Amino acid sequence: MEIRLIGAEVIEGCLGMPRTIELMEDAFRALSEGGVQSPLRTAITNGEGTVLYKPAYSEAAGIFCVKVVSVFSGNAALGLPVTPGIIVINSEETGMPLAVLEAGYLTSLRTGAATGLATKLFAKPDAKIGALFGTGGQARHQLEAMLCVREFETIYVFSRNEENAERFCRENLDIAGGCRLVANPARSVLASCDVLTLATSAASPLFEWSEVGDDVHINAVGSLGPKRTEVSAETLLNSRVIVDQREACLAEAGEICLMREAGLIGEDYHPSEMGELIDGAREMQHQPTVFKSVGNAVQDLVCSAEIYQTAKREDMGKTERL
Repeated sequence: MEIRLIGAEVIEGCLGMPRTIELMEDAFRALSEGGVQSPLRTAITNGEGTVLYKPAYSEAAGIFCVKVVSVFSGNAALGLPVTPGIIVINSEETGMPLAVLEAGYLTSLRTGAATGLATKLFAKPDAKIGALFGTGGQARHQLEAMLCVREFETIYVFSRNEENAERFCRENLDIAGGCRLVANPARSVLASCDVLTLATSAASPLFEWSEVGDDVHINAVGSLGPKRTEVSAETLLNSRVIVDQREACLAEAGEICLMREAGLIGEDYHPSEMGELIDGAREMQHQPTVFKSVGNAVQDLVCSAEIYQTAKREDMGKTERL
């Protein structure tokens, strides 16, 4: 059999942020309408790290796919990626493997695009000031997505390491355009921010409800796991919470799991899914909102389908016979 190998450079050539945001709208709408099979991911752990298996299928996309991604924090000391991964595409007609895609770049791209869609739907239309927490591998695409959907004049960049924040601002002037990037300002600026995007590995809240405006939109896409949260319980309880997939977030999102464990919400807690609100989101653009994402394989599915078709049509990537 023949397999097409599609690396990060090919993916970048096939799919840009504006189109990826459009694909996220299709993906989350289909997910909420039941047009996608996307079971909860399987995680297998040993003493060194975790490997995650994330499958999905939809008739509209025309493929099966599974992403296999690992999280091994010790890789950094070895000069290896901390979250390496691949996506395998299978034919919906024969089940034959069709392609293998490098997953790191695509995961960052589609995670940023989910933030872009949430910001487009729920942030104030005239949002001008934003903040980005985190300067790691996800941060550039988070910034790019924010800038795709709102005309920000200033985005404050926060990092635990001030040098990282300053370097990130310098290195991303190419996508900032006319938007001013400011590294690690005084915390008081949070009160003026229309949008906060959180892409960190923090175990505890990054700010308190009293620090932010009462019509802020927050994107919380980091801190994976039921015991970790980037957002305080008070912030969540004072905001309209929207999730990517309800079942997954109720089981895996620390923002929700920790509130339930503390007795602040009941077992009947029922946050809305983004896909359920796409047509009525305008009504929420002037109230505090939090979009919580744990990531869903349908995001990989819709992107992989488009990338594969483009790569096949343009003969991009490398074909190997196994």
